[in-house]
Amino acid sequence: MRNRLNAVRVLTSVLILFPLLGTGCADLSAIQEFASISARSAEYTGLVDQYVGSPARQKRFQPPDQQEQLDQTTRLRAAQRERLLLRLRVVAEYMNALGQLAADDVVDFDKGIGELKEAVVENKFAGEKDAGAFSSVSNVLVRVSTDGWRKKELKNLIAESNGPFQEIVGALQIIVQQDFPRDIANEEEAMTKYYQTLIHSSSDRAGIAALAEWEETRMAEAAVRARSDSCYSQVLSKISSGHQQLFEKRDDLGSQELVRQLTQYASELRNLFNSIKSL
Repeated sequence: MRNRLNAVRVLTSVLILFPLLGTGCADLSAIQEFASISARSAEYTGLVDQYVGSPARQKRFQPPDQQEQLDQTTRLRAAQRERLLLRLRVVAEYMNALGQLAADDVVDFDKGIGELKEAVVENKFAGEKDAGAFSSVSNVLVRVSTDGWRKKELKNLIAESNGPFQEIVGALQIIVQQDFPRDIANEEEAMTKYYQTLIHSSSDRAGIAALAEWEETRMAEAAVRARSDSCYSQVLSKISSGHQQLFEKRDDLGSQELVRQLTQYASELRNLFNSIKSL
């Protein structure tokens, strides 16, 4: 009888602890790797600066009647820059938190969390479709930090944040996939008209050759920006897809299928990020 009671106690203990073992004892290094390269990618802001500077670059090549409009666009872009950087900041901070929880570390934020809290308080996303999503992810990050979340809360973080996180990344994707290419197309069109007009109005063979060389150089620079934008669009897609996989597998974060998927995403992200930096 005593042996039977002991066996029941052991079985009961195992059944109670079993749900905790899935995450508590699982090797979540693939999540850490995916989170790390995702955070590093989101911290890269060079393309935002290129986007903000596009109207100013066009001024040299656009006719006088377009200058006032370009100046107005430059002012709008300066205001938009802060929101773009804040979106990238919240993605980076979230991914850092994800990786730290996967490592069972206490989440330690730098000054970035203060910027996110300030943006929510000052309602800097008023009128933006992802305003609520930005607030939701920022607030959960504050709780993760102040409440000392650890590895056992990783599933809760993923479950609570996936919806708004996808909204934020989606808002970034719209800009990168639509606005960035539109800018480059406008720049290329303006440069072509500018240089071709000068070339066709000149009879100086040396001057024509120099102008053609300058046109080729400027167009090559625009092509590099286009390749960078394309790579970054893929970066955002990988981050979004990877987190969606985490959400769908949140009850089995140590599964071999998830490890394989996240390892692949991390490798692809690393290659894309290196490509952007090398351009």
